Amino acid sequence: MAAQDLHAEAITWLTDFHKHMDSLNAEVAVPKFFAEDCVLSFAENPPITGVANIKDFLSAQYQYLESMHHTIKRVDVVSDRIYQEADIRYVVKGDPERKEILIKGIALVGKRPKQEKMNTFTVYLDPTALKERIAAVVGGEI
Repeated sequence: MAAQDLHAEAITWLTDFHKHMDSLNAEVAVPKFFAEDCVLSFAENPPITGVANIKDFLSAQYQYLESMHHTIKRVDVVSDRIYQEADIRYVVKGDPERKEILIKGIALVGKRPKQEKMNTFTVYLDPTALKERIAAVVGGEI
């Protein structure tokens, strides 16, 4: 497959992936995009293995979010991996100001071309601003 075709396929897959993830419904998104034995490494958290554990992890995060939106900034593709830079915008559930928190991240998606589900998903980002906002909203400081 030509490089431009690999890139186009990756963009299509990532766009669909983010549409589902941004819906904040792990019950639908995780089985569609994560292999049964997928390993998720997210920020400073220990690796999480398996669809059931990944759904639990994401659902626990999503309960604090009103919205999440990914904007793909750059994508590079090699034979078994997609490298993606993205801007992620979050709004915390219950935030009276509905303040948008912007976090920049890089993700490595372990999947081959034409493969529907990823085997690994490694996300590098600093969630501090989001965690602080959640704590302030939940704690009634805002």
